[in-house]
Amino acid sequence: MVYLDESFIHHHYSRHSDSLYDPTDDVTTKRKHKGRRYCFIAGILDDGSDVSHLLGLDIFVGGKKNGKVVKDYHSMFNHDYFVQWFGKLLDEVEELGWSSAVFVMDNAKYHTGKPKSTPKGTWRKSDLYQACVDNTLTDVAPTDLKSAIWKTLNKHLDEHVLPVVVTMAQARGHHVVYAAPGFSELQPIEMVWANVKGTVGRAYTSTTTFQDVLDRLVNSSPAMTQVVLNRGHRVPTLGEPTRKGI
Repeated sequence: MVYLDESFIHHHYSRHSDSLYDPTDDVTTKRKHKGRRYCFIAGILDDGSDVSHLLGLDIFVGGKKNGKVVKDYHSMFNHDYFVQWFGKLLDEVEELGWSSAVFVMDNAKYHTGKPKSTPKGTWRKSDLYQACVDNTLTDVAPTDLKSAIWKTLNKHLDEHVLPVVVTMAQARGHHVVYAAPGFSELQPIEMVWANVKGTVGRAYTSTTTFQDVLDRLVNSSPAMTQVVLNRGHRVPTLGEPTRKGI
């Protein structure tokens, strides 16, 4: 079983009650902005032993996308990135000698993305109708409303066109399972990330640098330390090739 998930941590993320200010100081100090953030993704292989394996760790600097500040860290990940990352995760699992593994992930949009050739509701009515013809859907007519044609086609796509990562896994003898929304206990890696972020946050002080945050993130788990140090990890900026240097 391989549990995978993404998370993030800001430069000035703090998880302790220590004040950074002298209560006798009569000069008001402006609270620090959250600052830049690191986004990270990994999988945890649970092979039934007492020690799990951290796989596919990738950490990068998240920031703006298309010139705009991204508030939701999920937007730092996209389908192309995830497909490339998942392919390397499959390689790592198989290098450990595992076959028929089960990959558990949430239903984030980039996890469930379908092939780029899959018809979309934004297509022209004539193109949607042609897609129905190509898929031998006979219960639509060219005179039907576009919404009716799309409803029929979309139902067929949901039932018969698999997400890209599902197809990738099946082609190599593995399986993908999407965890039910709102049940974090089905995704233990979320609790791992919460623990990791708590460890980093409790070490925060007013002198903590952005590099310090990275170092603490990397060293917050023996497993993370081993993976990163053994591979000469270097944090790329957004837009650089996926997992370069890992």
